[in-house]
Amino acid sequence: MYKREFKLPSQHINNFYNGSIYDLVFLDLEWCRDFHKNGVIQKIFGYTLTRILEGSNEQYIKIQFIESSTQEKRIIQDILNDLYSLQGKYFIGYGLSTSDMFCLRQRIDALDFIPKVESIRILDLQTTSQRTDLDQGLNNLFAYLGIPIDKRIKGYYVFRNGIKILRKEKGYETILNEIYEYCLEDAENYFQIINNWQTQFPLVDRHKHQIINLKIDPRAEQRIKSRRGAALQRPSN
Repeated sequence: MYKREFKLPSQHINNFYNGSIYDLVFLDLEWCRDFHKNGVIQKIFGYTLTRILEGSNEQYIKIQFIESSTQEKRIIQDILNDLYSLQGKYFIGYGLSTSDMFCLRQRIDALDFIPKVESIRILDLQTTSQRTDLDQGLNNLFAYLGIPIDKRIKGYYVFRNGIKILRKEKGYETILNEIYEYCLEDAENYFQIINNWQTQFPLVDRHKHQIINLKIDPRAEQRIKSRRGAALQRPSN
């Protein structure tokens, strides 16, 4: 598992919404397509989380990736643990409520997770900006808000090359490092969005957040528990 955690000095100002800056958590999931004989599967191979710590006012950043497909279940468990420990906060991302959460819910179901957190609150930058000319993505939003970004790679590189990391193909370490640098630059600038938001957009009403349900169907939960119970009772030889 590839994991980096650190804290940065922070003097960010909340010009984004009618709530506390300490209740904002930026979250971005990295996922890719894996081709199987039965079709295409979207798999999660990394994520970025950053927020402002209330006690020290520092910006905490965590960036984590798996380094083989066998570790996907571990990283999804880490994501769910973070969502659980930060429930009650507002999670922010560009397209977070659609593509990222759609992929996470699929993997929760496919890998038989029973999340401890039933739902999370999301303020999706793609919908709160309400500008159709910004549909091209986060980098356009950075530019529109006057936040300088100078990435060596594009978002499609992450989507296209993630599978090489999962399969440990030749040169995957270089790919992993490039994607890490890509995610780090985003993470270091996320709260600049909070600083600059009102230069172009009205203040966001926190009560207009989206609720994303992560709770699985009760019948599926019972099936998973039954399967786990049977596995525990099965003789070892």
